[in-house]
Amino acid sequence: MKTAIRAMIGMLAIALLCAGPALAKKGKKGGGPQVPPIITAEQAKGTVSAAIPNLSVGKPFTKQGKRGDIKLEVPLMLEGKIVAKARLNPVTGEVLLKGQKSWAQKLSVTPEQAAKTVQGMVSELQVGAAWLGKQGEWKVPLLYKGSAVAEMSVHGQNGSVLPDWKAARDVSFFGR
Repeated sequence: MKTAIRAMIGMLAIALLCAGPALAKKGKKGGGPQVPPIITAEQAKGTVSAAIPNLSVGKPFTKQGKRGDIKLEVPLMLEGKIVAKARLNPVTGEVLLKGQKSWAQKLSVTPEQAAKTVQGMVSELQVGAAWLGKQGEWKVPLLYKGSAVAEMSVHGQNGSVLPDWKAARDVSFFGR
């Protein structure tokens, strides 16, 4: 009897050890099953390349960072939907690279200057190498002078350009 109980406890312990990593992954963001994309990375890049000439510049807006700094952003629109955003240095008006931070207490650039800068940038945009996002969509970087300044998402199943929901939320909240 004791041997059977010990064997059962041992099997239960082995089962928990094996299932532990799988159970731990469930709590993480985006940890659900990913649907493999039907379109290829090259097709996603082609979709974004074809969309670039149709991009328009939305109304620039500012938002305040956690430390009181000002962030200047300009949405990029496709068929009336925000599909990406460009960030600019609020003091100099230069386009910031993706991931680059700037810190400014005041805005020295007018919204008109920001929109004009981004409009000039859009005509020179190129696409970079695509990677697969968390939800099975392709992420395609937009390159300006060889550096990533924004990214667009392409649906992995039907190849359509996806709206940037976070940027749209920021525009509705900060873009008065």
